[in-house]
Amino acid sequence: MNSLPKMIVLLLICVLTASAQQPQKPFTISVNTQLVVETVVVKDKDGKAIEDLTAKDFAVTEDGVPQTISIFEFQKLDDAAPPPPVPAAPAASPPAAPSEKQITTERPGDIRYRDRRLIALYFDMSAMPEADQLRALTAAQKFITTQMKPADLMAVIEYASGAVKVLQDFTDDRVKLQTAIDTLIIGEDQGLTGSDNDASTADTGSAFGQDDAEFNLFNTDRQLSALQTAVNMMRSLNEQKSLVYFASGLRLNGIGNQAQLHATVNAAIRANVAFYPIDARGLVARAPLGDATQSSPGTMAMFTGAAARAGADNFQRSQDTLYALASDTGGQGHARHQ
Repeated sequence: MNSLPKMIVLLLICVLTASAQQPQKPFTISVNTQLVVETVVVKDKDGKAIEDLTAKDFAVTEDGVPQTISIFEFQKLDDAAPPPPVPAAPAASPPAAPSEKQITTERPGDIRYRDRRLIALYFDMSAMPEADQLRALTAAQKFITTQMKPADLMAVIEYASGAVKVLQDFTDDRVKLQTAIDTLIIGEDQGLTGSDNDASTADTGSAFGQDDAEFNLFNTDRQLSALQTAVNMMRSLNEQKSLVYFASGLRLNGIGNQAQLHATVNAAIRANVAFYPIDARGLVARAPLGDATQSSPGTMAMFTGAAARAGADNFQRSQDTLYALASDTGGQGHARHQ
């Protein structure tokens, strides 16, 4: 009867001895850091830039916690004359050549775009009616011709037929930029879901089947995902980038699109890209019950004013998303409604 407890004790001692003899793996901790680029413009009371500032003149905090400024440098955007080209950093292998389907990559330490402004013109042709497409392309061509500065480098990106295409890499050649915009075909993409994504419009189709409004949730996710793809194309560039987003509004469908919206914004922040959305619909004066492009609601809502309010709310929400993309990434939104 006494041999059993002794056997158990011996087994425990053997197990502890065997575990103690096994070599322990070294304990390692992996820490990742992210370099965040912040563009700061400091001017005196006369509106002139102050050039003799140092890192000690600035204090950066995040949630009240002071942050370390690792790199501080002054860049002067001279709009009077183009800055001299900066040679690329030496590397073992040559950088990727410019292509119609990609943005030229930039290695760490490469300062070829120093003292330059990087602006990407992004056209969402998948959800813009033909009139809005024409208005957006005309505005972009006018901007390149009359407002492009010597320090500006621009790229042209298109989203159509379910694919994001780089039509022109960053360049200051106005002819190449105009040629890239000329290749955009008005009305090429079929299956438009409507500029407002108005789910309140009555479905006058057959009793069986689904209207395009049923898929607005997925269409909005697809537009935001395409925008995220364009942002990731420019992530390898070290400088701050501005993406001018031409669209006919972008309306979220409840909380169903929040995950993709946050993913797109986070990708833009990590890639140092600021969104500048432009509503291609321009200044809009909407009829209370819609124009001739859609049927009458045909319900009591048209008499109580609910239909008019729903149309105005849907239009406003399509612009609120554009403003959210701009404010969350440090850009500005440009949209009007009357």
